Amino acid sequence: MIFYAPQCTMNTKDYTLSEIESKHCIKVLRKQLGNHIELINGKGGHFSCEIIDPHFKRCKVKIEAKSEYPKSKDDIHIAMAVPKSSERLEWFLEKATELGIQTLSLINCGNSERTKINQKRLEKIAISALKQSKRYHLPIINAPIPFKKFIESFPTGFIGHCYDSEKKHAKEIEKILPFLIGPEGDFTQEEVTIALESGYTSIELSKNRLRTETAALTSVFYLSNV
Repeated sequence: MIFYAPQCTMNTKDYTLSEIESKHCIKVLRKQLGNHIELINGKGGHFSCEIIDPHFKRCKVKIEAKSEYPKSKDDIHIAMAVPKSSERLEWFLEKATELGIQTLSLINCGNSERTKINQKRLEKIAISALKQSKRYHLPIINAPIPFKKFIESFPTGFIGHCYDSEKKHAKEIEKILPFLIGPEGDFTQEEVTIALESGYTSIELSKNRLRTETAALTSVFYLSNV
């Protein structure tokens, strides 16, 4: 079983799990003195440990072996409008973390129906998915910002939209760049124009019309296979 230990570093010798992780380890999984578990810190570190104090609120372990996994230079970065259903956003983040998303930026668009998120809830979802999928880098989750501000920070990339225009199919993507996904009502024509004039390329993800979270997950799939 893998546990999340964000303060654990490559120099750490002993580590005390958080109260939540300790309870899961000792009360739920019934781990005991001398049992072995694994830790990840969300920054590329993986640690093999022995339990030396099986306290259900502050389980302490001795680190016996450690490995460090470098972060990929290609940042799978999805910038999407906040879905009107929080459950849909959480579903997307869980699956995208399993597939290897590194950065999720939430954007407020002209047709956005929802503009706020529960940051702590999303971080918990990402941590759970990270442990389940045995990945080593926790994705960065950026709070919602206006569409134009995002374009100013990231002037080139890909954009998925439903307007009739010349588009490349997602399977033609040859490099990893930020990918813009709009709200259920799509981007406004002005937003698409701003993105294209800045340096974005229009991408076709499917012949069908996709929900925001489905389109975003599809874009993660294509970027992860570049």
